[in-house]
Amino acid sequence: MSVPGESIRGDQQLVRYLLGLLPEEEAELLDEQSIVVDEFAARLQCVENDLVDAYVSGTLEGDILERFESFYLASPRRREKVKFAERLLAAADRASAQAAGNAASQAARSAAPVPQRSGRAEPDARVAPRWRMTSSLAAAAMLLVACGFLLLQDVRLRRGLSDAQREGAVLGGRAQDLARQLEEQRAANSATRTELDRIRAAQTAAPILPTAPAVLVLLPQTRDAGPVPAIALESGSGNVAFDLTLESVDFPRYEVALKDPATSRALWRSGVLTPRSTHPATIAVAVPASVLKPQHYSFDLSGRNAGGAVDIVGSYVFQVRSR
Repeated sequence: MSVPGESIRGDQQLVRYLLGLLPEEEAELLDEQSIVVDEFAARLQCVENDLVDAYVSGTLEGDILERFESFYLASPRRREKVKFAERLLAAADRASAQAAGNAASQAARSAAPVPQRSGRAEPDARVAPRWRMTSSLAAAAMLLVACGFLLLQDVRLRRGLSDAQREGAVLGGRAQDLARQLEEQRAANSATRTELDRIRAAQTAAPILPTAPAVLVLLPQTRDAGPVPAIALESGSGNVAFDLTLESVDFPRYEVALKDPATSRALWRSGVLTPRSTHPATIAVAVPASVLKPQHYSFDLSGRNAGGAVDIVGSYVFQVRSR
């Protein structure tokens, strides 16, 4: 896709940028350069002015013309820029037509024959002053047109600079938001990696206790719990023994429910258990090995008072691994 006109033929990348034809990453790079690099911003402004002038003068054609009208003119600010250029071109055409008319009129006056008096020919003293007056008026008109053109160009440049500054402020705010979001995402990724490393270290350091039927001593689960205790089962194991440590003996009788943490479903329940008077006191639990498979489990310990009411005492977690 090419753009007619020598002034914009060498800046195809900038033209494609102004028409929204560049890939997103390349367009974002040019957005940043237009904010932080003054020379690039000035060059981009010149290319945009040339592109608008080419459209107004009717030299755009084909895909470029279609893209200009569908994309560039979608912006209210850019439509105003094009209208201003059209008004400026119309004023310049009128000034050129007026100057051409004045020049033709002056040429006609110069070519007209000078009337001769009878007898000896004498020069008409009014011809030279009138010619000089006409020339002065034409020069003044041209000077007025040139001053008007320069004034309009100055207004146009000032307006373009103001628009560029506003767009730069918007893009600067967008860049700051993107930078902040990037930092937040990096912080979140760092926290995730730290937590993953901690979990891997905990799994590596988790003690693998002897295989059943050795007793696995479990402590009540707390917020700052360390590695999950694990026990390895061999095929053909009978019952798996656990000692649930009590912080205090508040009930005469206890009950235990084995649950699957993934579903919170009770897989097995004990009968009525009494605490052993060790230090600290414990509840002995024997779970059939056929109930267990390699995964995480939890014991929910409930205390039953003399009136039969049941209260949850604590939870104990452990892991079963295959041998």
